[in-house]
Amino acid sequence: MTKIHPQRIKQMARNLRYKGWSMGEISLEMRIPRNTVSSWIKDILLTKQQQERIKAKINSSLTIGRSLAVKANHKKIEQWKESIRNSVKHFEDLPFKKTELKKLTCALLYLCEGAKYPASRFLYFGNSNPRLISAFVNLLRQAYEINENKLRFDIGYRCDQNFKKLRNYWSRITHISKTKCFNTKPDKRSYGKPTLKKDYMGICRIIYYDTSLQFELQTIGEMIIKKWSWRGSNPRPFACHANARPS
Repeated sequence: MTKIHPQRIKQMARNLRYKGWSMGEISLEMRIPRNTVSSWIKDILLTKQQQERIKAKINSSLTIGRSLAVKANHKKIEQWKESIRNSVKHFEDLPFKKTELKKLTCALLYLCEGAKYPASRFLYFGNSNPRLISAFVNLLRQAYEINENKLRFDIGYRCDQNFKKLRNYWSRITHISKTKCFNTKPDKRSYGKPTLKKDYMGICRIIYYDTSLQFELQTIGEMIIKKWSWRGSNPRPFACHANARPS
């Protein structure tokens, strides 16, 4: 049954409308359904000032609503990411002390971001992500008995960046002496174009003068890719295998 409201309640709603309140505001204030409020005030003509006030209020409410929606969506995304992190957390407990697993991880990283033989005749691994660079260098040192004297790095950077600052930064990340950093020139294509990402520290490239180690990492990575790829999808051997002999 439809609830019958006293005349004084209806008049209260009309008084609020005369003051320039929107139907939504009146409905919330008096806790009365919007349709009911609309039937009470539909004959009231608003002044231009009252119409502008309601329009401004609606726009303000939309802005607040969008802000709340963004926050709610952000919270939902964070919960989604956290659920996935928890589901794969057991990977942290894998036996990474085993040399084979370190070599495998290092090889897969190199297959993705390293220079391949025979186009390159030495290990050359580059990326702008400091964690990725640090992980690769640490795995390389722990999986192989490398000669630190053969280890170098250089930096790809933009014209508005400070080379000395970048050199010191990547030296700390890699634990390679800054004296072993090659002097490089900035990318000419970035001249006059300011770096937008304030935390961008250029591209660090790890260099190690050992063709055999480079090809070993490449081969391990290719073996894994070949094993898990669809049969017959690439029946031909990798191009680098044609003349795979160290110089």
